[in-house]
Amino acid sequence: MTLLSLKGLLCAATAATGLLVASAASAQSAADFYKGKTVNLIVGFGAGGGYDLITRIVAKHMPDKVPGKPTMIVQNMVGAGGVKAANHVYAIAPKDGTSIAAVNQFAAMYQLLGGEGAQYDPAKFQWVGSISSSNNVAFVWVETSGVKTIADAKTKEVLMGGSGVISDANIYANMMNAIAGTKFKIINGYAGTNETNLAIERGELHGRGGGSYASLMSQKADWVKSGKVAILAQVGTEKEPDLPNVPLLTDLATTDEAKQIAALVSMPVAVGYNHWVAPGVPSERVAALRTAYEATAKDAAFIADMEKAQFDVRLRTGAQLDALVQDAAKIPQPVFDKTKAILGW
Repeated sequence: MTLLSLKGLLCAATAATGLLVASAASAQSAADFYKGKTVNLIVGFGAGGGYDLITRIVAKHMPDKVPGKPTMIVQNMVGAGGVKAANHVYAIAPKDGTSIAAVNQFAAMYQLLGGEGAQYDPAKFQWVGSISSSNNVAFVWVETSGVKTIADAKTKEVLMGGSGVISDANIYANMMNAIAGTKFKIINGYAGTNETNLAIERGELHGRGGGSYASLMSQKADWVKSGKVAILAQVGTEKEPDLPNVPLLTDLATTDEAKQIAALVSMPVAVGYNHWVAPGVPSERVAALRTAYEATAKDAAFIADMEKAQFDVRLRTGAQLDALVQDAAKIPQPVFDKTKAILGW
C-alpha cells in the first residue's frame, strides 16, 4: 500500500469517526437541552374548547416521550382567532424548541390568502404533527333560532357567535352565506368555544357557524342527543360517520367556482388539531419532538384519555402537514382572490 493511499484511508476513517461522534452528540443534545426545561404549548383560544382540551391531554402524556423529559404547560393566548398566538410563537417566543403553537387549523390558509395581521410564513413552519381532526359543523339552538335545516337558515337571520378573522366559526358561516345563501349574522367578541356555548344557552346567540364535531360532542353531546341543537352542515373532505345525512359544504356549492372555493376552505380541516414550532428551532430538537409526538399518538393511556374526552386520534405527521401546505399553495390565484373577497381578508 502506498503512503498516499494509506493517508487517504486514515482521512476517510477520521471523517467517518467524526460523523459518528457528531451524530451521537446530535442525538444526545436534545436530551441535554430538554432536561429540566419547561415547554410552553401556546393555545390560540380560551380554556375549555377543543384546541385547549386536546393540547392539555398532549401536555400530560408527551413529556415522557421527549428526550430529557421536560415539563409541558399550556398557556392560552386569545386574540384574532389564533393569529395573536401564531404571531407570538413564530416571531416573539424563544426559537429553541420550548414554545409550541397550538393554533387554528386555518392559520396557514389565512396567511396564504393574504390575511391581515399574519406575521408568519406557513411555508417555514416546522410542523410537529396533528394529533386529531374532525369535521367542522354549523349548528343552531332549535328553540331560539326557529331553524332546523340549512334551508330554514336561508329564510331568516340567524345570530352566530364568532371569535375572530381566522376562527372556524367566522370562516364557515361566511362561506355558507356566500355559497348556500344562508342568512347567518356573525357576532364577534367571544374568546372561544366555551364562551360561545354559554351565550347560546343564555339565548344571546342562536348558534355557531363552525367548530369541530369532536369538540361539540366532547363538551355538549347532550345538546345533540336531546335534539336541543340541529346540525345544519359540515365541512371536511368526507362526511363524519355519525352525520351521514348532514350535507358537506362542497355539497352546497352549485357552480364550478363555488365548488373550488368550498374545496379550498375544506382543506384545513385535514390539518386538524395541529402543533408546530418556529423556524430557527434546531433540527435535532424538531426531530425529537416529532418522534415523541408520534409515540404519544400510539400510547394506550393517551388514547384512553382522548376517548374519554370524546376525541378520536387521527395522527398526521409533520411531513404530511408540510405536503398539505405545499398543495394549497398550488391552487389557482383566481380561486384565492374570490375566497379572500368572501372572507373579507
